[in-house]
Amino acid sequence: MYQSTDKVAVLFLIALVAIWGGNYTWVKIALHDIGPWTFNAVRYGGAMLLMLSVFGLKGPLSAILPVPAERRPLAIIGFLQAGLTTAFAALALQWIEATRVVLINYSMPIWTLPLSLLLLGERISMRASLGAALGAAGLVLLTNPFAMNWNETTLPGVLCAFVSVLSWALGAVLYRRRKWMSGFWQQSFWQIAVTFIFMMPFALVFETGRSVVPTTSLFLVIAYNMVVPTVFGFWCWSQALSRVSATTASQFLLLSPVFGMVQNFFVLSEPLGTWIGAAAACIILGAFLSLRSAPATRSAET
Repeated sequence: MYQSTDKVAVLFLIALVAIWGGNYTWVKIALHDIGPWTFNAVRYGGAMLLMLSVFGLKGPLSAILPVPAERRPLAIIGFLQAGLTTAFAALALQWIEATRVVLINYSMPIWTLPLSLLLLGERISMRASLGAALGAAGLVLLTNPFAMNWNETTLPGVLCAFVSVLSWALGAVLYRRRKWMSGFWQQSFWQIAVTFIFMMPFALVFETGRSVVPTTSLFLVIAYNMVVPTVFGFWCWSQALSRVSATTASQFLLLSPVFGMVQNFFVLSEPLGTWIGAAAACIILGAFLSLRSAPATRSAET
């Protein structure tokens, strides 16, 4: 039987599957009108200002800052989970198609498994290993790497995508190394602020002078990204990681590209892969096995 905290974690992870898995559809629409670096800088900067405004109404702005002793480790985790992940994903998009970048990014369970073993000393059960293997098999079915044209043009993109997913996996595992005293909103604000600071120089260097087309769809996607995938998404992810292991949480998120591909079919008329049904079945079964093997963890304070 699932522990009660596992049931709550499932709700947060289901929300993230829809929020993060489906957001690539909206970002793809927005990138017709704005550069990727500028989009991310505006997204994180707007989310930071929004959180400052809300906390300013509730009390002193200092209340939004994490505990001093936790600011450096949270900054490192934010730099890894959002800064490097987003930056290298954007670089990868210059060489390979967006669908392949997304699918590589969601290979995270393959990397959190050994990282959790090495850095956290977590016991990896046979059931969890089988779940990760099924998830990896589903990912291979979705990406179909044998059909990819491997050359000097695609290889840099694949390498950047792997740096992106490794950064995300490492950040998730590092988050599990300690019990945090700072609240989840404080943690989320700090990581978002660090990511904004990281993104700004790249936007200024690479996209100064690039025109931004102020369409209604662009404003809607930016507003949505400020609140839902960024602020609410970070909060859900922190809540989930406080209840289940990084391996289990990332295994569940393998459903995100499946959700995104189905949504792209209806919104963008992109074709569905031949093997998406079999891939989804592998991923769902793998997530189920991984979650059932997850040890009980502490409940998080909200």
